[in-house]
Formats: sequence, structure tokens, C-alpha cells
Amino acid sequence: MRFIFKTDYNQDIKLARHGGHVFWYGLLLAALVAAPLLLPEYLLAQLTFILIYGVVGLGLMLLAGFTGLFSIGHAAFFGVGAYAQAVLTNMGWPFPLALGVGAVLSALVGIVVGLPALRVKGIYLGIATLSFGFIVEEVFARWESVTGGNAGKTVGPVKMFGWTADSGASFYFVCLVVAVLATLACLNLLRSPTGRAFVAIRDSEISAQSMGIHLARY
Repeated sequence: MRFIFKTDYNQDIKLARHGGHVFWYGLLLAALVAAPLLLPEYLLAQLTFILIYGVVGLGLMLLAGFTGLFSIGHAAFFGVGAYAQAVLTNMGWPFPLALGVGAVLSALVGIVVGLPALRVKGIYLGIATLSFGFIVEEVFARWESVTGGNAGKTVGPVKMFGWTADSGASFYFVCLVVAVLATLACLNLLRSPTGRAFVAIRDSEISAQSMGIHLARY
């Protein structure tokens, strides 16, 4: 086990805690960049799915792991953002803009669900989010003109700045960039006062409130 003796605050908020992290994460990133040259098409497609669901896992990690909120309906928010991005992409919107609007729409839906859920916690919050997940799933299945129903929806290739991701390798790199940016965003959030407030709420809501953290707002 490695113990790190910290002498200043900057050490506590560094992205990499020590040189070992820099080496191993750098090696992992190098392997991911080289994956299209090393893996067959099928395995590269599976790795692409891993990156996509890794982004979903980051959101669930923030919610459950660092804030301590119990949610079973996380896939519903994922679905709202995904369908919004797909619809906008098929309408000809640039990929970055469609992705941003999809994220904002998913966040707005989260606010709509979160406000009534402020009054519940624990298993009751899980039941509320599970119910929301079932409602969203039913909406996706019935709203065939937008979502394609149970058959799903075909999405065109990623297009941005005159470039088109029209191959498995190019789409993989799009997912890799998005996953890396999402990971860095989460790391920076956790280093900020907001992220520290999340952890304080998870550890003890009463203690967090006594330190001036507004529970409902966070």
C-alpha cells in the first residue's frame, strides 16, 4: 500500500496523485489510441461500446459514489440525451452542438425529476427513479414518430467541421475523445468546492449542513 505525505493544498487537488498514476494512465491512453491498429473490427466495436457506457458510468459514479444518492433510473436520463442527440444529428445539426443540446435536455429532465425527489431519500428515492425509468421506457416505445419505437432509430454518421466519421475507427476516436473529456470534467468537478460538497453530503448530511452546505441546492 502506498502512503503519500502531503505538504500543501496543491498536492491534494492534483489530477495525478503521484508519478505512477501519470505512467499507467499515460500507458492506458497510448493503448487506446493504438487500438484501431491492434484490434479487429469486432473487438474495436466492443471497445467503442465500453467507452460509451463508460461515460454513462461516470454520471452514475458522481450520483451514487460521490453524492450517495440511490438511483435505479439512470438509464432513462441516458436515453433522453441519446435520443435528443440522434434526432438533432439526423436533422443536420453539427455533432458537437447536438451533443451539447442533448446533454442540456437530459439535465433539464433531471431537474424536473429531482425537484419532487428532494423530499425522499434512500430506498424511496430508488423507487421514484425506477418509476421514472419505466415511464421514459414506455414513452420511447410508443413515440414511434420520433424514437422509432421498439425497432430503434438509425443515426447518420458523425459530421463536424467538414469531417465525417464514416468508419468504425473514426467513430471510435470520436467516442474516445468524448470519454476522455468527460473523465477530465468529472475529475475537475471532484477537485472543486462543489465536488467536495458532494462527498460531504454523502458522508453525513447533518455535518454537511452544519458547515453551510445547502443540501437541496447541491
